Amino acid sequence: MNIKRILFVEDEKPQLDRFESAVGDWNAEQGKKKRKFEWHLCTDVSSADAALREQRFDCALFDLRLPAGTAGRKTEPAGSDLALKALNELGIPVGLMSADLSVVSTELTQQTLVKQFNKGTIDRGDGTKDAYAQAIEWFAEYWEMMDVLSAARARMERAGGEIFVERIWPRWDKLEAMERSDPKALAGVVTRQYVTHLADLLGIDAPDAESWHPFENYVTPPLLADRAHTGDIFEIDGELWIVLTPQCDMATGKVKSVLLARCVPGIDKWKEQVAAFRAATSKSAKKEPSTFLRDFVNQNLPVSRHFLPPLPGSDTPMLVTFTDVRTIPMPEIVPILGQRKASVATPFLPNLVQRFGAYISRTGQPNIDIGKLS
Repeated sequence: MNIKRILFVEDEKPQLDRFESAVGDWNAEQGKKKRKFEWHLCTDVSSADAALREQRFDCALFDLRLPAGTAGRKTEPAGSDLALKALNELGIPVGLMSADLSVVSTELTQQTLVKQFNKGTIDRGDGTKDAYAQAIEWFAEYWEMMDVLSAARARMERAGGEIFVERIWPRWDKLEAMERSDPKALAGVVTRQYVTHLADLLGIDAPDAESWHPFENYVTPPLLADRAHTGDIFEIDGELWIVLTPQCDMATGKVKSVLLARCVPGIDKWKEQVAAFRAATSKSAKKEPSTFLRDFVNQNLPVSRHFLPPLPGSDTPMLVTFTDVRTIPMPEIVPILGQRKASVATPFLPNLVQRFGAYISRTGQPNIDIGKLS
């Protein structure tokens, strides 16, 4: 049985009965698919906060007005704080249930994984579904996403166990001795060790590494919201430009201008070769389009160019042309950060930077008359 867990936060018995009925009806309809929702009830802010810290949930449904605990009922929408915590710290779909949806904060309403439901909406037999039935169906729309998220977390935990057992715990005494006076700094050190080793174990150097999806080539929106990063792709005056300046120099303010190279969309015969590769039913039929595509993906190109797969939402690849560059003063970059389309993901940045370095470091030599060679 494929089970998803819902955190349900509500303090009124009639609403709990409606929710329980909606979950039961959905589970009964999904019996043949072997899908089932289970739920955990919290009736106040403190118990819900503890549940979010101590348990794992796939989605959450919050009443906006909740009692704080022993202090009695709160007048402000305390459920909003819990919803933000579930959204930002767990990354799970969040439903908001209230009779007054105007109290929902803008920070929540602008999120894709958040949806509001009016608890006053009930099943009157006219085709309108009860608000809780609507919420359950909305959660079910993200079933596959929740499956993938759960599998990803499990994979990270397995790899994380190896990291701690083999790489961090054996050095713990020395590490703790160096940072015993600053637990916060020690947590930072361990966190960075964990995530960097995890990326290596599951990434390009892993023994059982899988081919990376083109989707992974980019981060969108860019990770740094307040400043530019190497690999940021800007749309400027209808053209795409990629940042080549080292990140460290921009972070420390050592440079007065940012260097960018033009990204030229489109590659001749690209779509035809992609279509031929997908339509091929034999190795021989795949050979020509495979060779064509791999030459670009593996950067078998003149050093003056660098291949980038299509940006998210596009089917057109790009060629970075190191022969066409421009600079923008640092103070002028900040106002146009909103014009960034995406950032090249960290694993793919070294190749971009190395190719650019190889291009500009060519010293060249005078042409030799080959007719005089003997």
